[in-house]
Amino acid sequence: MTNLDPGFIDACEREALHRIGAIQPYGTLLGGRIGDASIRCAGADLADWLDVPVHRALDRPLLDVLRGGGGPGPGERPLDPDHSGLLKAAIDSTPAQRRGHAEKLMLVDLATGPQGPLDAILSRTAENWLLELEPALPSAQQQHALRPVPHALYRMPHTAREWEAHCRLLAEQMRKLSGFDRVMVYRFLPDGCGEVIAEAAEPGLAPYLGLRYPASDIPQIARDLYRANRHRQIPDVDAAPVPIVAAPGYEPDLTLSDLRAVSPVHIEYLHNMEVTASLSFSVVLNGALWGLIACHHNEPRAVPLQLRERCADLVQVFTLGVSGYQTNQRLAAVSDSDRDIARLAAGIAAFETGADRDFHVGDALLKLVQADGAVLADAQGSELITVGRTPAPAEVRALLGWLEREHPEPVFATDALPASYPPAGVYQREASGLLAVRVGAYRDGERVERCFVWFRPEQPQTVYWAGDPRKSTLFNSQSETLSPRSSFAAWLETKTGHAEPWSDTVLLSAKKFRSLLLRQVNADLLRE
Repeated sequence: MTNLDPGFIDACEREALHRIGAIQPYGTLLGGRIGDASIRCAGADLADWLDVPVHRALDRPLLDVLRGGGGPGPGERPLDPDHSGLLKAAIDSTPAQRRGHAEKLMLVDLATGPQGPLDAILSRTAENWLLELEPALPSAQQQHALRPVPHALYRMPHTAREWEAHCRLLAEQMRKLSGFDRVMVYRFLPDGCGEVIAEAAEPGLAPYLGLRYPASDIPQIARDLYRANRHRQIPDVDAAPVPIVAAPGYEPDLTLSDLRAVSPVHIEYLHNMEVTASLSFSVVLNGALWGLIACHHNEPRAVPLQLRERCADLVQVFTLGVSGYQTNQRLAAVSDSDRDIARLAAGIAAFETGADRDFHVGDALLKLVQADGAVLADAQGSELITVGRTPAPAEVRALLGWLEREHPEPVFATDALPASYPPAGVYQREASGLLAVRVGAYRDGERVERCFVWFRPEQPQTVYWAGDPRKSTLFNSQSETLSPRSSFAAWLETKTGHAEPWSDTVLLSAKKFRSLLLRQVNADLLRE
């Protein structure tokens, strides 16, 4: 990854986005504490939505305010008894702990006010609840929101070609459903950067497909919010935020808010991209943020709650495809290598016991992880067996010493060894990638550590960035405010000191190889 000013990243992380204290003006908000339906905070524009001034709503029961109690209007409005019961039950209970998206309760046509029927969504943390209201989906769009998920999205991709088509299909369907100018499938890479792997866009727009974005574009604090929420909408970057009015001693937590106001840094970022409205959906896999579906529009555009939830359903089905494709790829690769791993382990055991005086399994050792060089050594490097292209013995011994000090874990891998271990810069053409596996064994009654190290040669990488990622300025020198980069023109970088990354399937093969060697060690101990 291209180096960025660490101060910029640190400053972005310090933005308390969940404590921003304001909402976007396309809806309103009510909040309080779990176990208590009394309102502790509300949007300052509450009267525009429920005919109840915010100062009269604070400390009153939620259901009373939803019915119009305390307002200057003609009287109470009826609430659906089912809705009332669901709200009361949810507020009275603590939500289950989550690994990915938070569970939210959507209530269609919960209330009415000066702007007509209002849809609502209730979210809960362990301490607080939030009820957000926004204009209900117009009846003309109801059928659109209830359209079934396309059957093709349920098909499991099995090949790289099918996977590309699957991602492209999602982008096209999301653009059709949302009406945005551009929809991108954006995947996070192991180094934190993001890459656009599929795109559907209005004709004439410059393509973003294949462009990469630095990790600082989406700080970790923002990624945590994406992981917790299925979608995030910004209908108009220029809309003035609405402050939240809170009871004394109560601080609103907007972690799970759909209406949460936008960070000034992100507003400037969208302006720099010439984006007026954005809509994002998070792809969460096994509790981790795999990527985003990012929608951009060049003029204000609000997508009603029910339509956003329907788009999120499409993304959820896509997530099943991601999981299935990755699982199939790993299983296929590992099942093909099981027999090879067993033969390799047996060959190494034969060599170490003296049954095979020559090391005949060198090629198999390289093939196991698709490497160009390998070393079998004890942890101190006093015994070395090298295969293929490797650094000189003295350099290997120094490297083993560094691994023992800095990375004593059973399996360690990097595709940029010189960045972690600068002395490797001397031999980066032969060994920019490193995979090390440690195995404890007993020899003559004493425990010894064996270390298997594989090397991959340097493979210069050409990366197309959406703008020069090094131009992330920490502060505007005149205003001393946080400022994002301003250029997104395609920028080409050639990275050296990098090897082809070790895939998940290769790492899994290495771990299975280590496990098999450990089983052999235990079997030997039992025989003794």
